[in-house]
Amino acid sequence: MKKFIICLVLVCSVFTLNAKTWSVIGKALPDDTTLLEQDATTPNVYKYVGKLTNMSFKLFNGVDYYVPKCGMNDPFDQQVSIEKQVDESQIGFRVSYVNSNVPYRITLIDGAAPKLIVEKVSTYNHLYLIGGPVNTRDPNWQLSDARELVRDPEDPFVFYYKGFLIYNSFGDEPGSIKFLGSNTNWDPAFHPKGSGNVPLAQASKMVLGGDDSKWEIPADGSGNGYYVIKLNTLTETISVEQFIPGNVEYPANIFITGDAMPCGWNNETPEVMSPTKITEGKYSWTGKVMPGQFKFLKHKGSWGYCWVSTISDQRVVYDKLYPFVYEAENIGGGNDFKFLITEPGGCTISVDLATKKMLVKKVDLSSTGKEKKNDEVIIVANDGNVAVTCSSSLQKNLDVFAIDGRKLYSNSFVYNSEFSLPKGCYIVNVTDSNGKNNVNKLVF
Repeated sequence: MKKFIICLVLVCSVFTLNAKTWSVIGKALPDDTTLLEQDATTPNVYKYVGKLTNMSFKLFNGVDYYVPKCGMNDPFDQQVSIEKQVDESQIGFRVSYVNSNVPYRITLIDGAAPKLIVEKVSTYNHLYLIGGPVNTRDPNWQLSDARELVRDPEDPFVFYYKGFLIYNSFGDEPGSIKFLGSNTNWDPAFHPKGSGNVPLAQASKMVLGGDDSKWEIPADGSGNGYYVIKLNTLTETISVEQFIPGNVEYPANIFITGDAMPCGWNNETPEVMSPTKITEGKYSWTGKVMPGQFKFLKHKGSWGYCWVSTISDQRVVYDKLYPFVYEAENIGGGNDFKFLITEPGGCTISVDLATKKMLVKKVDLSSTGKEKKNDEVIIVANDGNVAVTCSSSLQKNLDVFAIDGRKLYSNSFVYNSEFSLPKGCYIVNVTDSNGKNNVNKLVF
């Protein structure tokens, strides 16, 4: 019986410790009393992130106030020991030099000898992925191979990597990656939290600096494919938002240029072909063309790598498949053969890099404009299998509802999503990160 009571007391003590609340009291924060958020993975760590003034503040745990120990009251960039306040006249904490234009992080480390630290929160204009899967030269990683992430337009701390990762056949650490704040320097760098490498599929926490650990994809190829990876530099978290298996890497976009195109012969601002199914190398573009020539570019701003016709001035007939070749693959330096449009009008040009075939279809731009085409959500249902396809590269949320309003399925995706439902009538709602909403009634 005594053992049971002791165990019960221990359990209650642990619960009380984990349930403790800490607040900042004072005019240093926008609110006189601001609750610190308990870290989800480290229960004795409490944090606040936001604006800060150079006014004083104290800490409060719901019972006692805490002040600096030994009079060291400026916790900026250094851990300051704290102790219970015994006299109201004791001074609080104060950060002497505060920049009102940047956010700060207040971190309290609770325990037998609690400590407090205040740090500036770094914001990044750019982040880059570097590692074995994107390495183009054997054996060492090259900064020139770093791939830039996409910054969230609404949250300056959130970045996305949208692209392929395939276990490399050569080079140093062919399945490992990390993230850099520059493509000209190895520092600063983000690594998995802890001392060892972490499978990318299990990515959750990251740290700036620390051990040179990496995230890894498997050597057996099971992790090869298209990824959407989300990094939050404020919360120091990382997650795989989407993974589509695939062993062939296709570019995020390809480009069209030529005097048949609205852009003309221009490799700096060519027409952009968006993926319709990136893991299969399928892309499309819809717009108005003029009589003239065109070809496809792999890279914006470069004439060096192109997809071109197999014969000179290949006249394009609507609804007919035409072969093309990658210019760099041809013996003797390649050709520069063009496709030829002979009449003006609206059209959709579709390209399949896997089969190296092109198809041009005539469209009425008065009813299906270019913007409408790019924003279109295509839903195909067949025998209970549903496929949703979008052409834009924005991350989207998919929700499926029954007619009575019950949510039956939810998922996040970029270009496409597939799922199964019993035959019936449903409401499919697709919302992108810009807030654009597409609602479709689906019956099958």
